[in-house]
Amino acid sequence: MRAATSRLSKRIPVTAAKQPLTFIVYSEDEVFRAAVMSALSNSPRFSRDRDQIIEVSAPGQRGTFSLRNGAVLLLHSGSTPLEQTLLEDRAPSTVLTTFGDEAIDDPQFDDHFVLPLKQPGIDRFIPRARELAWLRSRAFSEGSSAASRDKLARLNRIGTALSDIRVLKDLLQVVLTEARNIMDADAGSIYIIESGRGTGFSGRKVLGRAERRTRAVAVKRANLTTQVFSLRFAAAQNDSCTIPFEEFVFPANLESIAGYAAITGEIVALEDVYSLPADTPYKFNNIIDKKYGYRTCSMLTLPLKNTSDEVVGVVQLINKKKNPLNRLDLVGDPTGDIVPFSDEDVELAASLGSQAGVAIENVRLMDAITSLFERFVIACVQAVEQRDPATAGHSGRVDRITMALADEVNKAKQGPYADMLFSDAEMVELHYASLLHDFGKIGVREHVLTKAEKLYPAQAQAIAFRAKIIGLELKLDGLTREADQFVQGKPGADELQAIRDDVHQKLDKLKNDYEFVAKHIKPIFVTDEAEAHLKQIHENPWKIGDDRLVLINDEEYHSLCTRRGTLNPEERKEIENHVADSWKFLKRIPWTDDLVRVPEIAGQHHEKMRGGGYPNGVPAAETPLGSRLMAVADVFDSLTASDRPYKPAIPLERAIKILQSMADEGDLDPEVVKLFIDTEIWVKLKLKLVRLADATNEQKAAR
Repeated sequence: MRAATSRLSKRIPVTAAKQPLTFIVYSEDEVFRAAVMSALSNSPRFSRDRDQIIEVSAPGQRGTFSLRNGAVLLLHSGSTPLEQTLLEDRAPSTVLTTFGDEAIDDPQFDDHFVLPLKQPGIDRFIPRARELAWLRSRAFSEGSSAASRDKLARLNRIGTALSDIRVLKDLLQVVLTEARNIMDADAGSIYIIESGRGTGFSGRKVLGRAERRTRAVAVKRANLTTQVFSLRFAAAQNDSCTIPFEEFVFPANLESIAGYAAITGEIVALEDVYSLPADTPYKFNNIIDKKYGYRTCSMLTLPLKNTSDEVVGVVQLINKKKNPLNRLDLVGDPTGDIVPFSDEDVELAASLGSQAGVAIENVRLMDAITSLFERFVIACVQAVEQRDPATAGHSGRVDRITMALADEVNKAKQGPYADMLFSDAEMVELHYASLLHDFGKIGVREHVLTKAEKLYPAQAQAIAFRAKIIGLELKLDGLTREADQFVQGKPGADELQAIRDDVHQKLDKLKNDYEFVAKHIKPIFVTDEAEAHLKQIHENPWKIGDDRLVLINDEEYHSLCTRRGTLNPEERKEIENHVADSWKFLKRIPWTDDLVRVPEIAGQHHEKMRGGGYPNGVPAAETPLGSRLMAVADVFDSLTASDRPYKPAIPLERAIKILQSMADEGDLDPEVVKLFIDTEIWVKLKLKLVRLADATNEQKAAR
């Protein structure tokens, strides 16, 4: 962990992904050494917390390093060889590889890199080396007693490790690697049983990334004969041959070896898959062997069952090796290095299958609970947004932008976020906080929440009605004055025309005043001149006879003077209270330890860097980083959204300038704004935005 912003759960064990490595780069050529060290340190797979790099320039530097647990020796094939005794004395978990023009012809080396080095190759090598070192260290516990090396003892450790893993993808990899390790298998694969025909899967967005949720549940073997189920090829590993992995789905039936094991629940042990008995209902599919030049020989296929004796998947182990550390010679005949799986292996496989089946079922149950909770959260968000259809989708967009910013924080190798890292648990925490950041709006009065103009419809109608009444009164007053002239005697044409001109002049002023008021009912920006004009209209009612008729009353004038948006100060205060309400409502939920900060993060996304924000007015130093990321995402979406009735979408270029000005004024975190602009989050997320070149005059004038 690189910063206080992350809290790693103590329950997470040291797995292959967390195996620390010591990379020992040996070359007498300084340029080659520097190239390898640079490629390692620049790889996103290199962990600055757990890994280290040791530079060795001469074979005499043996005292500066040790080939013990977690050591990865990268040996330049063009340099003077290291002492053979050094390699012979190495720990069994050591990973050996070479780099140079030609590989060293020695089976104890695990890999070779051709010069010049290519970064993608290093990126792929590091996780392979990490996994290999981890597996070998578990298979050969250095310095431990002989009993700890016993397969039964390892089986117990496997059960403990499996119980701590909570991600199905990771669990399948661990099940497969542990099964291959304990059975000395060269290759293996896992198939997961799914309901239906396997034509699709349910998908959802988690943390801004697509995550598969299979349709799999535990399947009773009795149902396999009456219902349609599928097997998903979910994981595969091979020590001796590089085979690209690609998921696919096929029907679960007796024609395939994996399907037979799933339907019958029996362990299938075969000495040579190319010499199957004539009476077997299944057959071996040799497409992979033909395509990649592999040779499958012995095979052990075991169903994975839960505590209810229901099948959840199938593990298939391929080619038990005489020497588990050696690769098979695929150029010649590898069958000489392959032995059948023994009766002891079958017994161990049955135990491992039960442990793995229960672990998979537990992960699925956890996934089902997580999915249920997330769907409930989304339903709550949709319920709140239905009260304000104009902002529907806002919470989802803020979630996507916030999570993308958090991803960029995790990727940062320099700058203010180089030492900060959101853990997986914190990413989930931030995800829920982003979705629920406006949950407090459920307590805002609906007419305030949906207010699209500065006046409510009834108020606008009242002003229009008053304007008509005033106009009729002006006309009636003019006719009355004309009638008085006739009562007093025959009026002159000039007197009558003067009365009529006065009435027309007043009607024109009334029309202009009403049009000006109607214009400012819309959510446009109110200038100082416009506010003065509104004040003049408000403070100068129409005097008609003994009556004084107002066009706008005190409350309407107060709302019409709102500079930006549609809410007057009192209404805006009510809206702002939704943040405190979000915090209050969310704190009532009994969050787990991994999600305990959701109320805090969601409740502080309107705080300002300089202080003075709401609800608490705390400065940035007291605000979680997640809240500051969310604040930028919230403002950006509010500016660029095209579904707001009170304003048009602001073009991207102007929105960026507004964000920058808010950062300069201390409203937003300037480092987060810089990260947002530098990484062009909107491009990565493919957001639909208005560009300045395509904007309408109304969009260009929006404020």
